Amino acid sequence: MPIRFLKHFIPLFLGFIAVTGVSHAQQAKIRVVDDKTSQAIGYGNVCFESVDGLSKTYLVTDDNGKVDNLVKSKTIVAISYVGYHTLYDTIMPGESKTFRLAPAILNMEEVVVTGQYMPERTDKSIYKVQVISAKEIQSQAAVNLEEILSTQLNIKISHDAALGSKMKLQGIGGENVKVLVDGVPVIGRMNGDIDLSQISLSNIERIEMVEGPMSVNYGTNALAGVINLITRDHVNNLVDARLNTYYESVGQYNFDGSVGIYKEKNTFIVNGGRNFFAGFSVEDTSRSQQWKPKEQLFGEFKYKRRIGKTNLRLSTRYFDEYVLDKGTPQLDADTANNYYFYKARDGHYYTKRWDNSLSWTGLLGSKYLDVMASYSWYEREREVYIKNLATLSEELSQSPTDFDTTSFDSWVVRGTISRFLMDTVVFNYQAGFDINLESGKGKKIEGGKASIGDYALFASLKYRPTHALTIQPGLRMAYNTGYDAPLTPSINVMYDLSESWLVRASYGKGFRAPSLKELYLDFVDLNHKIYGSDSLKAEYSNSYHLSFSYKTETTKVAFKIEPDFFYNQMKDKIDLVPKTIVENNNDTTEIWTYSNVDLFKTLGGRLNVTYNHKGVFNLGVGLAYIGTNNQYSEAVEMSDAYNYYPEVAINAIYEMKQAGLNFGLNYKYTGEVTMNRLSADNTLEEYTEESYNMLDISVNRSFFKDFINLAIGAKNLFDVKDIKTSGGDGGGVHSSGGSSMPVAWGRTFFASVKFKFSK
Repeated sequence: MPIRFLKHFIPLFLGFIAVTGVSHAQQAKIRVVDDKTSQAIGYGNVCFESVDGLSKTYLVTDDNGKVDNLVKSKTIVAISYVGYHTLYDTIMPGESKTFRLAPAILNMEEVVVTGQYMPERTDKSIYKVQVISAKEIQSQAAVNLEEILSTQLNIKISHDAALGSKMKLQGIGGENVKVLVDGVPVIGRMNGDIDLSQISLSNIERIEMVEGPMSVNYGTNALAGVINLITRDHVNNLVDARLNTYYESVGQYNFDGSVGIYKEKNTFIVNGGRNFFAGFSVEDTSRSQQWKPKEQLFGEFKYKRRIGKTNLRLSTRYFDEYVLDKGTPQLDADTANNYYFYKARDGHYYTKRWDNSLSWTGLLGSKYLDVMASYSWYEREREVYIKNLATLSEELSQSPTDFDTTSFDSWVVRGTISRFLMDTVVFNYQAGFDINLESGKGKKIEGGKASIGDYALFASLKYRPTHALTIQPGLRMAYNTGYDAPLTPSINVMYDLSESWLVRASYGKGFRAPSLKELYLDFVDLNHKIYGSDSLKAEYSNSYHLSFSYKTETTKVAFKIEPDFFYNQMKDKIDLVPKTIVENNNDTTEIWTYSNVDLFKTLGGRLNVTYNHKGVFNLGVGLAYIGTNNQYSEAVEMSDAYNYYPEVAINAIYEMKQAGLNFGLNYKYTGEVTMNRLSADNTLEEYTEESYNMLDISVNRSFFKDFINLAIGAKNLFDVKDIKTSGGDGGGVHSSGGSSMPVAWGRTFFASVKFKFSK
C-alpha cells in the first residue's frame, strides 16, 4: 500500500472532521419511512400546522428521511411524497417519532443517478436504466457482482482459473463496459476484464446498469454500457450495526459487518469482512484445483455531511486477495540420497486495490452540482514456490521469470453542472469535464513504466418541445495523450405516447483507446502466455438502441412489458488472437497477443415482462436473442451471417407476510454459443460452447423485528460444472487447452444469518 499517501491523507481527514464540529445536542426528530420496506424517504414534504390553523411551516426531509421537530405546542403534521398517500397526524414538542407512508401504487419506480442530470426516477430517465435492488441481492443471496450479474439477460459470464470472472454485455467484451463504485471507475483489469468476483456486495444498496454507448458521459471503456454500484451512505437511526455470516457447501465461508452512526448532519459508516473459498475441482485426482482457493479481505470507511441542500462525501476502500494455484506433481530424483520424490510448482498471487474519493453533490439554487475526485491504486504480485511433496517443505523458485509485481494507479477528476428545472422549461442543459490519468510500472511492462491520460469536456442539451417529447443531443471533446480522440456525439429521444406507453431511441458514437495492459503488459504465468502490442489502434463504434415500455396498474395488479433492440458496429475492435512462434531447437509454442479486428458487429433484442400481484408476488420473465459477427481482415474469407444464441431468465419473489417468509427463485438458460475466430495459422475456425441451465432457490425469514434474518437455499440445482466446447482450443488463452470450459462448481447449499441492531 502506498504509505506516503496515507501520511498525507490521515491528517487532512482528521482536520476535516474537526472543522465539521459534530454537535452533541439531542434534537427531537421526525423520521419518514416507506411502510412496506422501512426505507427512509428523502426529500419528502412535511407541513406543520397549528391546531387553530393560523400558522404553517414547511420542511423537507434529508437523505435519511429526517427533519427537526421544532414545534412549541401540539401540532398537526401532514407528510407527502410522490407515489405515496398523504399522512396526517399530530406531534408534541420534544417528541421524536417515525411516520410510515403507504405507497399509492404497487410499482414504485427507483431513483437513479448514473448518467442523469440529477437523481431521477427510472420512468423519467431518458436512458433505459435497469436497477438491481438490495432486496433482489438478498433474495439471491449473491455474495459478489459476478453472482448477481450471472442471472441477468444480455450478460454472459465466463471464467479463468487464475484471472477470475469476465463478462460480455450485448455480446461485447467486458473491456468495453465501464464498472463504477459510487461513480469511481474500478481499476485492475486482467486480460482486459475486471474480475467481478472481487467486488463484494456486502454494503451495496443497489446496482444501476445502462446498456448502450455512454461514451459522451463516461469516455473510454463505456462503448457497451455502464454498471454503477451504489453503496449505502445513510443511517436511519443514531446507530446502525450489522453482522452478516454466510456458508456454502462447496467450502465458502464469509463474514462481514458494519457500523453506522448518524449525528445531526453527519453520517459515519465503517464496514469490512473476510471471504474464504477452499477451492474446487470436478475430478479431484490431483492437488491442482480447477477453481483456485482464495481469501479476500475488504474494508471501507465512509463519511457524509449535509451542507444546505448538498452532500459532501468522503470514502476509502481497501481490498486484499490471495489466490493459491497448486501445481501438478512432477517426479524428481534426489541423487545425493538415492531416492525419487514428487515436487510441484505453486503459484501465489496477491492482489491489492485501494480506492479513495471525495465528492460534492446537490442543489445550488437552480443548478445541480456533481463533482468528484478519486485516487485508485492496484497491485498484483506473483511468486512461485517449489514444494517437496514428500517432506512438505518449500522454497522460492530461483528463476527470475517466476516473480513479478505490477502496479497501476489512476487519478480521476470529474464534474458536472445541470440546470434543475426538469418539468417547467423547454430547455435544460448539462456541462462537465472529465480527467483520467493512469500509470503503471513493473518488469512485465515494456520499458518498466508507462502512462496515458485523457482530458475531456462534454455537454448535452435536453429539449422538450412538448410535454410528451424529450430530445437530448450530446457531444464529448477529448484529448488523449496516446491517440487522436474524435468528437463523440450522441442523441437520445424519449416519447410518452400515453400514460401507459413510452418509447426510447438512441444513437451514440464510441471511442476507446487501448489500455496500458493491452499496449505494454506481457502476462506469462503457469497458465497464460499473453503479450501486449504497442501497435494497436483505437476502437471506434456506432451503436443504435430502440426500446418500448407498456405498463398498466390497478390497486391489486401491476404489469409491465418492455421490448428493446440493439445494433452495435465496432471498427478495429481489440481482441486476443493466437500466434505460433519458433523457439530454441525449432520448438514451437502458441502465444496470445492483442490485435485489431477489422469489424465486429452485434445485433439482438430482448423482451422483459414483469408482474406484481398485491405487492406480495413479483414475477419477471425475460427472453433475449443475441448475434455476433467478426470481420477479421480482407485476407480471411468471412460470412456476413450472424451467429445467434438465445437466453431465458425467470426471477420470482413471493412474500408470505403473515408468516414473515420470503421465497426467491432465479432461473437462467444460456443457449449454444457459436463464434468465429482466427487460429494460430491465420485461418478462420468455428468455436462452439454448449447450452446450459442454472437454477437457484432461497427462503428467508426475519425474527425479533428484523434483528435476525435467516436465509437458506440451493444454488445451481441442475449441477452444472463444465460445458463442452468444440472447434479450436477450448482452453482459450490458457496454455493447457481442453475440450471443455468451467461454468460453475456444481450444486451447492447455503445458509446465511444476518444481525441488525439500530437505536
